[in-house]
Amino acid sequence: MEYGLVALWLFTYLVLLYLGMPLAHALLPDLDDFGAGVALQLALALVWLVVFFLGRLSITIALWIGLLALGSLAATLWYRGYDIDHAAYVRVALVFTTAFCFLIAIRAVDPAATPNAGEKFLDMGLLQSSLRGTTVPPEDAWFAGESVRYYYGGHLLASLLARITGTEGRFAYNLALAGYYAMLVTAAYGLARSIAARRGFSAHRAGVFGAFFVGIASNLQTTFRFGGALLERAGSGLGLLGAPLGYLAAGWNWVAGLFLPLPRDRGIADSISEFSYWSASRVIDTAITEFPLFAWLNGDLHAHMMSTSFLLVVTTILLQLFVAGTDRSRKRTLFTLFGVLPALGAVVAVVNTWSFPAVGGLIVLTLALGPTHPLALLKGATDRGSSSWFAAREGKRLGVALVVGVIVLALAWVLSSPYWLFESSTANTYPGAFPGRSTFAELLLTHGAFLLLYSLYLYRHGHYRLPEAAIVAVAATTLVAVTTMLTVPAVGLFVPIILGGWILLRRSGPVSVAGQTVIPWRTDEDGEGPPQPGFETVLLVAVAGLIVLVEFVYVVEPGAGGRFNTVFKVYMQVWVLAGVAAGVILVRLLEEHHPALSFSGRLGERAFAGLGIVLMAAVSLYGILALTIHFGLTGDIAGSAPTDALAVIPAWSALAGFLLVLAIVWSLATIALDRLTERSAVINEGQRVGLTLVIGLLVVAAGLYGSLGIAAAYTPEEPVDTFGTDTERIADPTVDALAFVERDHNIEAAAIYWLNSEVEGQPNMLSDPGPQYRWYNGPASLTGVPTVLGKLPERAYRGPEVYDQRRKDVRTMFTGEPDEQRQLLAKYDVELIYVGPNERSEYRPITVDRLEAVTVEKQWPVVTIYSVDQQALGD
Repeated sequence: MEYGLVALWLFTYLVLLYLGMPLAHALLPDLDDFGAGVALQLALALVWLVVFFLGRLSITIALWIGLLALGSLAATLWYRGYDIDHAAYVRVALVFTTAFCFLIAIRAVDPAATPNAGEKFLDMGLLQSSLRGTTVPPEDAWFAGESVRYYYGGHLLASLLARITGTEGRFAYNLALAGYYAMLVTAAYGLARSIAARRGFSAHRAGVFGAFFVGIASNLQTTFRFGGALLERAGSGLGLLGAPLGYLAAGWNWVAGLFLPLPRDRGIADSISEFSYWSASRVIDTAITEFPLFAWLNGDLHAHMMSTSFLLVVTTILLQLFVAGTDRSRKRTLFTLFGVLPALGAVVAVVNTWSFPAVGGLIVLTLALGPTHPLALLKGATDRGSSSWFAAREGKRLGVALVVGVIVLALAWVLSSPYWLFESSTANTYPGAFPGRSTFAELLLTHGAFLLLYSLYLYRHGHYRLPEAAIVAVAATTLVAVTTMLTVPAVGLFVPIILGGWILLRRSGPVSVAGQTVIPWRTDEDGEGPPQPGFETVLLVAVAGLIVLVEFVYVVEPGAGGRFNTVFKVYMQVWVLAGVAAGVILVRLLEEHHPALSFSGRLGERAFAGLGIVLMAAVSLYGILALTIHFGLTGDIAGSAPTDALAVIPAWSALAGFLLVLAIVWSLATIALDRLTERSAVINEGQRVGLTLVIGLLVVAAGLYGSLGIAAAYTPEEPVDTFGTDTERIADPTVDALAFVERDHNIEAAAIYWLNSEVEGQPNMLSDPGPQYRWYNGPASLTGVPTVLGKLPERAYRGPEVYDQRRKDVRTMFTGEPDEQRQLLAKYDVELIYVGPNERSEYRPITVDRLEAVTVEKQWPVVTIYSVDQQALGD
């Protein structure tokens, strides 16, 4: 295990987080932690933007300039009074370290960048190519001689971190993957914390809940499928005492049978042995329903995973606009709207183009639904015709918000225009309408946990404007039934969420509560008014809107059928925003009590507490089962205990014990920080900063040791039968993404390692492209040495005519006539020819080695790499 590299990367992340703190404070002064949760992303975004522009001349020089700019800006802002809140820094560092080490432990027993079950070959190729290249954009490892036609921003950032730390791409892959996960969880924690703090609720609890729903929770498919099996197995082990559990299992299966089987015959499970980590990502037929834990467990370093934390940065800045209103200067507001947000939008566009429209949508919703009229934000006035008719007033707000959103996206497009004009593959796509839609069961299993929380929240805050609960329930059931029969159940489930959230945020006017007249959206100075809806309501409107949108609109792409990819990319955004909102809403349900709110009082408090426990257990079941299998704690791998419902309990306790220890250490650190704050009058600033950092370093060290210990402790001692498990793993923990090659493809391992370590720069190589998701094109994908033609996705990026022509040319270069071979080798500037088992099987007979300009560069038993003398080709 490369403990030194793990520690180096963690140290680098935490240093960049520290440098980003003054920048976050300057941009987010009204938030609880001064934006500490997104300070790291802000620092990285600044460096990335410098490299994106200046790196077209030299990445190395641009990186140095970017780091210098970050350090200079941090020092300048600190000098101007934007101090670093060290308590907030330590809190965020603890969250980041916990998440980072957790993901390192996961990847350490499954580090392989394999071609199957994901896009790891694509991602590894982009990372390695970014590392080999000297300028931006990187050369396409699957299309030699041309720059990438893909959203490469996240891979570029990962390569910058690898350059800073001097790390090879084979190790940087998993270290960057863990960093992106930790940034996402930290941003979710910080955003949920800040939203709750503005309303006077438990900020820490909201942050933890938000981080949990984003980083750990799953959809309800696993719970519905396996809940009955768990209950039945537990009941059978208790004899007569287990009879109630048996009846409960029967009832559970009856309810689950209403929604199962899902597509692909995934019905109710009889045993835990039927569990696969994969199936929960395919709840909706012909679509992908990924959530973060699945995505990072699967291990792609993919765009939709790397952009999510930057989307939360945009959301956090919008929270600042939402809460500050006209209390901040007009100049600062305009700078945020038309300077900061376009810059972040440019980052998001190049990291993951699919998230780019969401930036505009969130801006529009924040301005349209915020407590301050958007014109007031733009012009500095405080009143914008609030006495006009409600519909007209809201239409005007929405119109202004739309204009601002379009302007921001246009500015972001201009900033990222080199990508759109020369590097994006969107030219081959166009919008489509009315794809195949989701069923009621699919939507409920995918979004049911969030839907329940959102519905309770909206009804609780708006019940004084609604009929009795029974009438509301009947009306809602009828609406869902009708829309389901019309094959548009998303309308019945989520349009009421959109309308309810919109009205709750924007509806004004007095109402009667307990015989008194109050303003439902405004809390009186004495605290007697009903609690206000907060920014979480904007998020739930955004989430519901995205879900409904992809039921009717999708992006038509070459090579992707229907809305398969649209749902895939949009649903990750949905989950991240929904998780943050859910964390805040759960805290509000637990802590909010007022006569204007339904379900208040002791009974309501207990009911919500019970609901929270059940709900969090339900969305945790997937992670429990997936991680126990992943770490080799079940009968799915050699040498482990038999698999059944009770046999995994020791595994649960092992994982839960680790998390419990971290929670205890974290709590002790939090208490210590609070005591330091209380004693600030008697402890000088220097002493307080020093003690704070010591506490943080102790907790970071404890978390690092414990997390890496899991990877070592739960690695199987016997060889693993990879065909009998859901994941590939090696015998010893490591973060080396290429270690699997020596084990699984030993006959080509030496050649691939040679290309990776001995070949400098990006000489063009000839090799077999092969089919997707199989062991083909490994030499280029795993090393970044560009091949003339790579895997099938290039057909969608470049167009079928261009791709098919190169495919013909590859065959001609391997097997054609000498004159044609010389001409094409010169045309594509080929310097290396890779001939391995795949090439020998696909191209018969191979004749290119008969040319005088082609000589053996390096040879192994079944692999030969030839060099091509370009000058000799014309002789």
